[in-house]
Amino acid sequence: MLDTPGLYAIPLSDYLADPCVEPSLSASIAHTLITQSPLHAFVQHPRLNPGAEREESSKANIGTIAHGLLLEGDESRVMVIEADDWRTKAAQAQRDAAYLAGMVPVLAKQMGPIRKMVEVARSAIRNSELAEAWKDGKPEQTMVWKEGEIWLRSRPDWLTNGHDLIIDYKTSAGSAEPSAWIRTALGMGNDLQAALGLRGLKTLFHAKHPQFVFAVQEQEAPYSMSFIGLDPVFLDMAEHKIERAIRQWTDCMLTNTWPSYPSRICWMSPPAWAYTEEEQKS
Repeated sequence: MLDTPGLYAIPLSDYLADPCVEPSLSASIAHTLITQSPLHAFVQHPRLNPGAEREESSKANIGTIAHGLLLEGDESRVMVIEADDWRTKAAQAQRDAAYLAGMVPVLAKQMGPIRKMVEVARSAIRNSELAEAWKDGKPEQTMVWKEGEIWLRSRPDWLTNGHDLIIDYKTSAGSAEPSAWIRTALGMGNDLQAALGLRGLKTLFHAKHPQFVFAVQEQEAPYSMSFIGLDPVFLDMAEHKIERAIRQWTDCMLTNTWPSYPSRICWMSPPAWAYTEEEQKS
């Protein structure tokens, strides 16, 4: 268990299991905490609930494989399944066996498109403002640090050696057009990921003006990629969310209480867009 704040090279599986000496707060747990409840965060956390299981999907597997190829040139965890789809019992058995072995299953016919996708990503990065930063950094390092009574953790996809820029690679089953993707980002808590990563750089390395950029790529041809940063107003909102999550997490950890939704009746008002839409139909 890690009991000293710092930057570590550890396997992804160790990071996901939470390597800190005490249960730590990550961006995904913070997102669950403030959008659902502390109880949901408890159930999702691998240390608080050892029975927690990660959801797996074909789209998520494509992203995982593309990550390994782009960031580390590694496909050692990939298990290629010779099947047309996942509908047969034989294919499903091979898929389940892959998961049990800690591998990422993928249909043989998907590997060609994934490699093409990664090729497009490399070209897009080489021709972007991030080209030099991509040459001067390392992938998949883990930051752990302590604030007050709690531990926090973040795992940048790519961190420059100067510890002043994080590049996070996202694959999307939808559009990578910035104004469209940002809706997905908010729904997934990616803004919290950016805020927490920047917070880690400031805490561990005293970075004065660190930056966080999402490299977002579509999973369907032509595998287009966009590069998205959050402006100061967006980051301020994300930082406010992280602060709120830290307060809740601290209270829950110190008191060992994990409340769910309030028991009082919540009287809902219609969203402005729904009310306006109905008014226009009358």
